Amino acid sequence: MINFAIQLVISIFIGGCFVFLAKKYRKNLITYFCIGFFICLAIRILYLLIYGLITDFSINQNFDNHRNLSVLFSIMISYVFFRILKAKLHKENPNHFDINDIGKE
Repeated sequence: MINFAIQLVISIFIGGCFVFLAKKYRKNLITYFCIGFFICLAIRILYLLIYGLITDFSINQNFDNHRNLSVLFSIMISYVFFRILKAKLHKENPNHFDINDIGKE
């Protein structure tokens, strides 16, 4: 139960990171939060489902390790997706000004 609560907190944090990206490039905040949140949860569920299919859904001592590993894996995949989405948005809108760039002109 604690592991699931930690995953929810991490998913909310990742959703918040995607909201930051949406604010920066003036996109829909709720959509980007949902993208980040559900990607993080979906990766974890997919990892555990594949692990369950491989082990024939039997609970053994390795399950706790794989449950913790699924959290780490979901964070890494979410970060990669965040970087890809950020690069795509920057490519679409290269004239975006950062708050520090405004005073330089």
